[in-house]
Amino acid sequence: MKKVILTALAICTLSIGQAQDENLTDSQERMEKFNEVKKHEISLDVAAAISGLGINPRYEYVLGRYSGIGVDLNIGTYDNSNNENIETFSFTPYYRQYFFSKEDYGAKGFYGEGFVKLYSFDNDSDLFFNNNSLPKKSFTELAIGAGIGWKWVSDSGFLIDVGFGIGRNLGIADDDNLYNLPELTGRGGVNFGWRF
Repeated sequence: MKKVILTALAICTLSIGQAQDENLTDSQERMEKFNEVKKHEISLDVAAAISGLGINPRYEYVLGRYSGIGVDLNIGTYDNSNNENIETFSFTPYYRQYFFSKEDYGAKGFYGEGFVKLYSFDNDSDLFFNNNSLPKKSFTELAIGAGIGWKWVSDSGFLIDVGFGIGRNLGIADDDNLYNLPELTGRGGVNFGWRF
């Protein structure tokens, strides 16, 4: 008899727990439907575009309420004739984890991300070696890093994403120990875009 009662209690408890999970608020139901249909995001870093640093499109695929994967592409357009270590191109795949799921659901809100950044840059500094000026040289580097940010997504799909991060260079750039190459690289921007 005890086994029958315990089995009945377990079944009741499981059915009550499932019923509570199914009782979503109207807003949660809308976001669930929104995320089932709209899993793709495209955006553009407007801060980089306005400042003339480059064109930086981004694509993200929403894996679920709490995560997404994506890639940034940066094509530098900045005139770096008097600067050193200005990025000319980068390809940055990333993984994001979204937090505060009770308030912000649907792959939006505060996030943390990990990324791998493959990028090239020109070094055009006034360095001297044996009283000779070093020539301008292009380098390619790989970095691993992390970042944080916040994403707002409207019910219609318009999004704003503000984030920044920092990565450690792995030292694949061959500088012959003559150029003063950076050990760190940055990542960030203000992206406007659309989820569809």
